[in-house]
Amino acid sequence: MHKVKTNFEKEKDVEIGNTAKAAIKGLKGNTDFTFTTQLSETEEAESDYSNKLAAVATGNSSAITVKNTAKIILETKLSVLATAVNLQAKGDLKKLQGSGLELAKTPEHNFQDIPENFKVERANIAGNMALSVSKPIVTNHGTVFAFWKPSLGATPANINDWFQRHCNGHHLTITGLVPNVPHPFAAAYKGNDNEPLVWSAITIMSPGD
Repeated sequence: MHKVKTNFEKEKDVEIGNTAKAAIKGLKGNTDFTFTTQLSETEEAESDYSNKLAAVATGNSSAITVKNTAKIILETKLSVLATAVNLQAKGDLKKLQGSGLELAKTPEHNFQDIPENFKVERANIAGNMALSVSKPIVTNHGTVFAFWKPSLGATPANINDWFQRHCNGHHLTITGLVPNVPHPFAAAYKGNDNEPLVWSAITIMSPGD
């Protein structure tokens, strides 16, 4: 669903002033939206901030502190105003574009495939297992290796409930496993946090003594 940006904390001094002016221009008299105090409070905060920002050029360090305080207030008022816009627009792109506020960026989705060439091998130390997959493509955020310790009971049917180790590369050594006891292992490429993991087939192997 389309939305406008509601977080302005990273905007620079001049930038946030321009953002506020554009929102005020787009929303004043805009019949698509009805506000209680959100718009008027943003206007007051923008006017105060503009004055404090101008004073910095001829002021001292205290003027900068005062400007920064006014900027925080403007950020907050803008956020409240933008939230009201989103609630009233209900995703209507035309209404949002007419608000004068910047549209929020839609998160990129890099849905991951099943890992290629998942391997489970005994390491040279008792209780250690070396896990690897083919190197993830550039859009991946690494690999997630999952395993279960049989000593804790039956293996959960949902792999997301297993122990998981996130690796930025494509290989990882799991340590501290019980030798000669079959352990289940699986792997998944890591995408964005809001995307489900797509697991490989489960491999069952015993760490060597």
